[in-house]
Amino acid sequence: MLRSAKRLLRLANVGYEPVSAINVKKIDNLKCYSTRPRDFVESSTANIVRSQFADVALSPLPYADFIFENIGQFGHKVALECAITGRSYTYEVVQLFARKFGSSLVRRGLRKGDVLGIICPNIPEFPIVFLGVTCVGGVASTVNPTYTSEEIARQLQNSNATFVVTVGPLADKVKEAISHCPLVKEAFVIGGDADGMTPISSLAVENDAALAGCPPIDVAEDLLVLPYSSGTTGLPKGVMLTHHNITTNILQATDPNITEQFTSDDTVLAILPFFHSYALTTVMSIGLRNGLKIVTLPQFEPESFMKALHVYKPNLLHLVPPLVHFLGCHPQLNVKDLCNLRLIACGAAPLSISIVKDLLQRIHPQTVSFQEGYGMTELSPVSHFCPKYSTRIGTCGVLIANSEAKIVDLNTGEALGPNCEGELYVRGPQVMKGYLNNEEATRETIDEDGWLHTGDIGSYDEEGFFHVFDRLKELIKVKGLQ
Repeated sequence: MLRSAKRLLRLANVGYEPVSAINVKKIDNLKCYSTRPRDFVESSTANIVRSQFADVALSPLPYADFIFENIGQFGHKVALECAITGRSYTYEVVQLFARKFGSSLVRRGLRKGDVLGIICPNIPEFPIVFLGVTCVGGVASTVNPTYTSEEIARQLQNSNATFVVTVGPLADKVKEAISHCPLVKEAFVIGGDADGMTPISSLAVENDAALAGCPPIDVAEDLLVLPYSSGTTGLPKGVMLTHHNITTNILQATDPNITEQFTSDDTVLAILPFFHSYALTTVMSIGLRNGLKIVTLPQFEPESFMKALHVYKPNLLHLVPPLVHFLGCHPQLNVKDLCNLRLIACGAAPLSISIVKDLLQRIHPQTVSFQEGYGMTELSPVSHFCPKYSTRIGTCGVLIANSEAKIVDLNTGEALGPNCEGELYVRGPQVMKGYLNNEEATRETIDEDGWLHTGDIGSYDEEGFFHVFDRLKELIKVKGLQ
């Protein structure tokens, strides 16, 4: 989810099948680590680091059912609101519109496993579309809306997308992209009309006889979302994340032992892009699961960001280092607009300790938890997070529940002990299923024992806190993107 070192989210994912050596047990059709108290290091010889937290119970529910599991407690409250226009949807309306959109896709020929490309900035309709396609067994492939038409076409072709959703300002670029994608049956547009595209607003009033049901979902095997990542090197690859991957990571990342708990009385400002796995899981999915008001901003602009802080006074912010720096240094920011903040979480790139100190000093004496973390798209995306009781800065935290890690010597392949530098390997139920149609890249990233090779160089200390210093093969990251 979050990360203070070389990268929280490397936009990719690889599927994971636990092996017998990990001591797993079947729970329905899920595989879950057995729950028992344990030290964070398994043994002095194995040097396998285990989470110090008890395993969280995994959910057997498909993603949409999991998200709406507790909607009876907050269905009347606002789920999504646009910070620019003020339009909003309650949870009950989000659920209804998602089901209507999914039903429309089924009537138009979508079948289980078919892919819908979402090419949108952060707007309230993004989660509705995401929930709509996935609640009827489809797969969402989230596309960077700043891509060129050629880059969009490449992702749509590689993912075999059959439907596309975008917004009016991007319509011409997207139409150019889908002209090279013969598998695309229909394109939908949010906001306004575009020649050759179906206004998504028309689907809400379609005279359908009944809402389509969801086909049986194997949560451990069936794909939910297909984001794209370069992994360590090369062109972007489709990261196959299952329903199980994402629902598990939601539960891991909201473990009360490690982070603040938020409810339907709280507000989160969604400034990080939903198409990226960081915000998809930690802002959109966790926010909806827990009934938060999610206030969307389509892009970062200083004035609109500060206005949203002033109007909504969020309780939770997920940020990247440049935004932490902005909050700590921008002269026009009114610190009183941060008065309701209880948690600032940061990841996706290295973070200077001095930047954090500037921010904490600026908001003093207000008490705000500042937590850093680590992850990558292939990890759904969270594997490490600084626990809420810690005051340490400059570390990407400890392992979250249900997870293991080790630091591996680059020359010998042996697992190293504390304070030794090597490549970080991670194992757990949040590890992706694999790279789409790329077995070679999958084998290079996930070994036969289920360890995900992150490509990051790091170490851990005697207390189980991890640090990441460098990459095996360096990629240039700009604004959180590779």
